[in-house]
Amino acid sequence: MPSITVREYNSESGALLGNISTLQFGRITGGTTSGVKVIDVAFTEITNVGDIKIGLISSGGLEVNSNPSDISADGSSSTGRFGVEHSPTFDSVRSSSSLSRHFAGRNTTVTAGNTNNVSIANRSDTISEYIYLDIEIGASDIRAGSGTYKLFFSYS
Repeated sequence: MPSITVREYNSESGALLGNISTLQFGRITGGTTSGVKVIDVAFTEITNVGDIKIGLISSGGLEVNSNPSDISADGSSSTGRFGVEHSPTFDSVRSSSSLSRHFAGRNTTVTAGNTNNVSIANRSDTISEYIYLDIEIGASDIRAGSGTYKLFFSYS
């Protein structure tokens, strides 16, 4: 059985901050975008991991994407409110401003095959690429909200 560790990195320097079980975006003012969170996923007790996908399974009542467009090969959209990007090396430029790629929608089936998941490549046999996440809050969203992400993968 694999062991999974989600690790968070400093968005400016790329320094490892530590292992996490939840992401804290903090307070986000209506009409603005959160800071970018940078994570990766390390797998132990396995030889190889693949088919890594991340899905947004709950948006806490916040709009995810009213008009998905320009869907790329990884499943991300050029429009939306829940940003998601990835790269094989830490990219401080990417993490210093709002993300340009987003989830096309929620994964309402909570399955690996859902078309709203975003595919993430590997940096090594057992470590995902760096994953960048942010949340844009609409100007009229004044309530508390949260998102729930789920990872899907295959391993040997």
